[in-house]
Amino acid sequence: MANNPKSQVELSKLIFTMNWEDPESDKAALQIKPGEQVMTITSGGCNTLEMLLLNPAIIYAVDINPAQTYLLELKIRALQQLSYPEFICLMGLTDTMNRPAIFEKIKPHLSEPALAFWLAHQPIISNGILMSGRFEKFVRIASRMLQLIQGRRKVQQVFAPSSLQEQQEFYDMHFNTWQFRLIFKMLFNKRMLARRGLSADYFYFDDGSHSYAESFYKRAHNVLTNVPVQDNYFLALYLLGNYKSNFQVPAYLKEENFPILQKNVSNLQLITADVKQWLKSRQPDSIDCFSLSNICELKSEEDTTLLFEEVARVAKNGARCCFRNLIVPREIPQSLQDRIRKNKPLSEQLLEKDRSFVYGKVAAYTIVK
Repeated sequence: MANNPKSQVELSKLIFTMNWEDPESDKAALQIKPGEQVMTITSGGCNTLEMLLLNPAIIYAVDINPAQTYLLELKIRALQQLSYPEFICLMGLTDTMNRPAIFEKIKPHLSEPALAFWLAHQPIISNGILMSGRFEKFVRIASRMLQLIQGRRKVQQVFAPSSLQEQQEFYDMHFNTWQFRLIFKMLFNKRMLARRGLSADYFYFDDGSHSYAESFYKRAHNVLTNVPVQDNYFLALYLLGNYKSNFQVPAYLKEENFPILQKNVSNLQLITADVKQWLKSRQPDSIDCFSLSNICELKSEEDTTLLFEEVARVAKNGARCCFRNLIVPREIPQSLQDRIRKNKPLSEQLLEKDRSFVYGKVAAYTIVK
């Protein structure tokens, strides 16, 4: 069934205020080197900022949704104008300062459209940015329901095991209850996901599942039994609704990386556009890395083919590409697989070890010319 990206993305709505793609997977797939040119999907902006730590020459952050561009613009201006304590307070990691007062320091440096957007969304500023998007609110609802049904103490005990064996034993003996499985039926269904900004009427599952609930349960089962819980801040967000501590956070939020981001943030260019149309404006053989998130799910198979034709044209020889599937299976079109080659062993490893359980596919490719 053909679909229109504008029907899937509510333009001007802030769907994500953080990234839910594991940046370690992207970094392993893309192998970004200093001085390279990188294209990312803006989304919550977190992974784009994370990639700045690798010293690329430029990152083009592209998103069809202007609200996501305004979000990353706010984070950029916060990095440039604030101290580290002010920055993490505005993000929502601490509540030790007055966030609206912090925002006043950023206001003069925002573009007119971004300023108008944020003046109309002051509750997000007051509440802390990172858990205030539509999907983040869904995650908080899910975590509260989980703690109510499983018990807060049991949920916290998920993070106690120090080995995978202990982790698997705890899950099998104490956590994998019928109540736990019920949560997936209640929350991971078409209607609930659509209300939180994730809609698809044309999906099928390539993991043998027959429903959203079954597919997401399998993904959760893997991350709870096969991926170490100790440093998995994504799991903390899903189960607790917040980071466990200010030390178990993405690299871009850590104090030691703050000066690097302040130095490199000028190497970031924001673009509000459809990715395919933006790629058409680029010169051939000009980009080294493509981080495409799961945007192929927002496109028909025909449009997906056109997108990857542009990726193949714009990519340098040896360029790397990473993309994901959430609820709609997509793959590189057959006609392009001789040029955009999947690294199957790495892709399998990335999916198996991905700390964010929601994605059903994480795959790495190399463009060969």
